Amino acid sequence: MRISQNYLSTLYNTSMIQQNQAPSGIDSSESLKNNYDEITIRSASPEEIDSKFVSELKNLLVKEIKQPAAEEKLSLLKQQIQEGTYQVDANKIAEKILLYKGADL
Repeated sequence: MRISQNYLSTLYNTSMIQQNQAPSGIDSSESLKNNYDEITIRSASPEEIDSKFVSELKNLLVKEIKQPAAEEKLSLLKQQIQEGTYQVDANKIAEKILLYKGADL
């Protein structure tokens, strides 16, 4: 199907007339929604991004907290603490705080 320039001009002019004659209580863009498809492309606002990040972080933490610890690991930690040989690994803590991909989750 070939679309002529004349046809495009007619469509454009009809659209402009409809926008100018929209009922006073309805915004011109709302009157056109019934006649045309609409696509809206936008990036997420910083608040939406922050909200999504917080939600994902909360879900990861809840998942990790709900997992029971292995009895062997707990007994080893207790033994190391009692003997005074337990060493805190600052790098592992930083990885988990920053959620690096390589961190054990």
